[in-house]
Amino acid sequence: MPDDFDVFLSHNNRDKPLVEEIAEQLRVRGLRVWLDEWEMRPGVPWQSRLETVVQTARAVAVFVGKAGLGPWQDLETRASLNRSTEEELAVIPVLLPGCPAPQSLPPFLKTLTWVDLRKGLTARGIARLVWGITGERPAGMRGSAPGTPALSFPRILRARWSWALGLSLLGVALLAGAWLWLRSPQKPPIYEIRVHVLDPQGRPVTGSTVRTWAGNEPHLLPDGWWEVQIPAAKVPTDGQISLWAEHEDWEGNWGSLRLNTEPNPQLDIHLKQPESWIRGRVIDGRDRALSGVRITPQDGTPGEATTGADGRFALKLMLPPERKIRLRSEYKDWTPGDDFWYTGRDGCTIVLEEK
Repeated sequence: MPDDFDVFLSHNNRDKPLVEEIAEQLRVRGLRVWLDEWEMRPGVPWQSRLETVVQTARAVAVFVGKAGLGPWQDLETRASLNRSTEEELAVIPVLLPGCPAPQSLPPFLKTLTWVDLRKGLTARGIARLVWGITGERPAGMRGSAPGTPALSFPRILRARWSWALGLSLLGVALLAGAWLWLRSPQKPPIYEIRVHVLDPQGRPVTGSTVRTWAGNEPHLLPDGWWEVQIPAAKVPTDGQISLWAEHEDWEGNWGSLRLNTEPNPQLDIHLKQPESWIRGRVIDGRDRALSGVRITPQDGTPGEATTGADGRFALKLMLPPERKIRLRSEYKDWTPGDDFWYTGRDGCTIVLEEK
């Protein structure tokens, strides 16, 4: 039933691969997730189904990526915010990689506490999202145990030791700290990271883009590598840095490394094989569904689909969304169809004629 869903995932279709990965992580944590890719059965009117789940889900996560909010996503968000004024409903903005600064969020989302996944799908980020959905903060996010005293020099000096002894201990501690600092390897004031972007087969690619949220703007070197300069002051305390690479022909990916004393580390980022769908319906001139129609791309891209009894098809392609592609529709004793469509879109209608 619709009211059994813990969270409704509102997202732009261009962010679907990443949102689906997040949905999988929520599902393995025992949450009932509503994602259109999983719940919308082909051949069933989807508008009423969408309206029902937006009004019944226990929480709504609004994902904002590089492309911003989609047209339907904007309506979903407004409906959820209206509902939150009448009942207790968590509307959670989730910032994806490529999302602009939070200050540029739509006004109705700015006032809400967001979950920041711009540096990747970290365990802490997913835990915060689960907290927002369930209202129960995960145990791993709690601070130190209540009642644990903090050890500090003022506490020592307020004890029963004399001032002379306290100052002596302070001097010894300072000398020991200076000695350890001189003996330990020193981190450089600035890191110069060289990044190599590769395709899914491990071959270098040109025309890629690299981004980071910790350092200066990456720039492309003549040898095809990217260089990113990160001041030590901007490096997180754990030394972990993530960089994002993307290319119009493949799906983007993260690369991570831990910075220590090496001033010129190198990092390979492997792009992922893209994936998108074209969904639609094949009919005759009288708007009657045609079953058994074979749909194939004409540019050599692998992929094939056949229409069902309702005339509908779903063609999976290893191409990024919004790529123009030519499709051929073949049906016995009928004139083949030859149409151009865009990947990642639904609602394509193909009309065939009898010979």
